[in-house]
Amino acid sequence: MRSLSVLFLALALAVGTVSLVHAPPPSQPPVIGTPIISPISPTSSNIVTVSVNVTSARSTIQNVTITYTIDNWKSTNTTIVASYNATTTTATGKIPALASGGSVEYYIVAFDNSGNSNLNNNNGSYFSYNVSPTTSLTSVSTLTYILVAAGIAAAIATVAIMIIKAPQSKSRHAKPSSTQDQNWSRGSP
Repeated sequence: MRSLSVLFLALALAVGTVSLVHAPPPSQPPVIGTPIISPISPTSSNIVTVSVNVTSARSTIQNVTITYTIDNWKSTNTTIVASYNATTTTATGKIPALASGGSVEYYIVAFDNSGNSNLNNNNGSYFSYNVSPTTSLTSVSTLTYILVAAGIAAAIATVAIMIIKAPQSKSRHAKPSSTQDQNWSRGSP
């Protein structure tokens, strides 16, 4: 009997070992949280930082991508690889400034090292933000400075022309009033 028990124990261990070797890989995909952007209300001069919490219960995160469009997915979309901090489980990506203003839509995809992936596209509505076109005070100020400088230059040019065209002063052609002045003008001492 004892040998039969040992045989069953050996068989159980062998079957258990074989089943562990052939266990399927973890199939639970990464979990992607709701992203936040910074700044919250971007203008056309702001690079927008997208941060999102990404975790995987059975593996480690391999990479996280952010795909965005500025034309409502008509012809242009761009995918950027986000940096991932395993300690904070935060993925961070930067979407370039949208100089002309407008709307940006985006979604996030995460991949783990077990070959699983997940998509967070806000249930098909996509995440989005609007970019305000800025009325550049710099360009308004620059234009003002240019106009003021042009006005000053025109005034200086006008005064210079008036000086050049002004009749010669009468004091150079006036008759000497004293004898000393008469002698000096004739070249006599």
